[in-house]
Amino acid sequence: MAALYHLATPLPEAERNARLYRGELIVFRGFAAMAQLTDRLRAYCIRYFGKDPTGAHLSMSSIEIEHAVEALRAAIRKDSDVDLAWRQALSAINTDLDETYGDGAVIRVQPPQSGAQGERTEPLRAHRDTWGSNLPAQVNWWAPLYDTTPERTLALFPGFFTRIVENNSADWNFQEMVQAHRTKSTPVYPLLPTATEAPGWDDALVVSLLPGDLLCFSGAHLHASVPNTTNLTRLSFETRTVNRRDMAAGSGAPNVDGSAPFMTSQIFRNLISGQKLGELDRISEADAGENE
Repeated sequence: MAALYHLATPLPEAERNARLYRGELIVFRGFAAMAQLTDRLRAYCIRYFGKDPTGAHLSMSSIEIEHAVEALRAAIRKDSDVDLAWRQALSAINTDLDETYGDGAVIRVQPPQSGAQGERTEPLRAHRDTWGSNLPAQVNWWAPLYDTTPERTLALFPGFFTRIVENNSADWNFQEMVQAHRTKSTPVYPLLPTATEAPGWDDALVVSLLPGDLLCFSGAHLHASVPNTTNLTRLSFETRTVNRRDMAAGSGAPNVDGSAPFMTSQIFRNLISGQKLGELDRISEADAGENE
């Protein structure tokens, strides 16, 4: 089973991405910029969940936690200082921000199974992000905001990186999902495609990281939330990026079993200019047409 490679120094982005596209898992540890981002996000958690956010389920109902999660995420999306802190963290590990597109920072909150859980806080079933995005060059980033344990964290299934996993990506549509959640239709449309025949937990690599650590892995890696059997709420940071140069070159992880009908490049924006992924290509094509 693949191991986590812990790095305390920057890594050239081309080398990092090539390793991720091969299925390696990398943790950056000891970077001051990531510690500063973690502190900023923890301050948000305290603002919305109280002095001890890991005990939010003890004083808040499921509905209250759901509303707090939505408000927290909305506040983070509007905070330019969070964007700046995340760019600084990426720069610290040697990322070309001009070529990097992201879908925004998200804090995931997962109360214990015995506590309050709702649509936005329930454990995520086994899935590859690329089943929904169709972007082989997508990179996932994940970081705990508080201490994790094997019973309250993220799990990956490295042995299935190039093995077919039965899934429902062919029947999942991003636009339909967005519309369904905007109108709050019932039954609830799934947020993402998932495995219909998921591997067992014996095949999982459970990650136990420290606040300030930053895990990156390919969007094609099969992963899932570990069902929280502790008495503490899990709070973590996650986001996704795409390197435009890699995407244009056709670089990325192999697609062994994804069947989503569309590519969701529109949800990724350049970390510097804010331009949507793919817009530059369309502009360039239009310019070329005018010059013919």
